[in-house]
Amino acid sequence: MKVSCSIFLLFFLGSCASTQVVSNPLDGPGLKVVQKKWRMEVRNPALERDPFEPNKQREQEVIAQKEAATQNESRIRQGLPTLPPVSVRAPQRRARGLSFRYIYEVKVTNTGEKKIRTLIWEYIFFEPGTEREVGRRQFVSKVSISPGRTTNVVMRSTTSPTGTVDATNAGKKPGDQYSEQIVIRSVGYADGSSWQQLRIR
Repeated sequence: MKVSCSIFLLFFLGSCASTQVVSNPLDGPGLKVVQKKWRMEVRNPALERDPFEPNKQREQEVIAQKEAATQNESRIRQGLPTLPPVSVRAPQRRARGLSFRYIYEVKVTNTGEKKIRTLIWEYIFFEPGTEREVGRRQFVSKVSISPGRTTNVVMRSTTSPTGTVDATNAGKKPGDQYSEQIVIRSVGYADGSSWQQLRIR
């Protein structure tokens, strides 16, 4: 009888411990999405080059040659062979061509009573005027959001919202290209507990 009670007690305590780790998905994460936005950054390496770089290189070359000439004069007086001509290493050329980077941002407010440490969230894109999903980006973000505080969570990626570039969207503002939705999949709290969205498919 004592053995049966002990087993039941261990089972009961184990059940209690597991419910403390993962909150009931129906309770909500204590997190409110206030704003969402994304944008594309285009970098042109040619515009980032220092226009004075050739002048600086020439100045370094002249200085090095003068120092070498002084050393060679001293070596000749001492009967030593002269040093080989100085060659200044040309700076490495930067990669040519444009590079693209996508910035995904969500502003959230901690409406709960626990400090939030981690978020797993998705930025979902739909065809405008329809519910057809055309892209989904999932991110894992380390944060520090105290109760009642609002913060911006920013993630960068080389992947566009749909994985491909649609030429028909050229010139459109990001917000006009797709219908968008933010889904919070999981929230991790400072006390070690977590909330997870219940997936129903």
